[in-house]
Amino acid sequence: MSRVPLLSPEDAEGEIARTFDILGHFQRRQVNSTRATAHSPFLARIFYPLVQTLMREGLGTVLPSKIKEIAVIKTSQLNGCDY
Repeated sequence: MSRVPLLSPEDAEGEIARTFDILGHFQRRQVNSTRATAHSPFLARIFYPLVQTLMREGLGTVLPSKIKEIAVIKTSQLNGCDY
C-alpha cells in the first residue's frame, strides 16, 4: 500500500488530466512515480525529465542503461509493483 494515493489518467480532471496528457506523449504507460507526483502537476512536469535523464546512458552517468533497468525492476519487485 502506498502512502501517497496514486492517481490514474482515467480519473484525472483539470490540470492533473492535462499533465497526464502532456506526459503521455513521451510514455505509453504512466509509471508510479508519475502517478504519485501528479498530485502536484508542476512538480510532475519538473520531476519527469529528471527521471528520464537518470535512466539514459551518458549524461554524466557511469552505469549502462541495462544495469539501471535491472535495478529498477528488482526494486519494483521488492516494493510489490506489478512490472
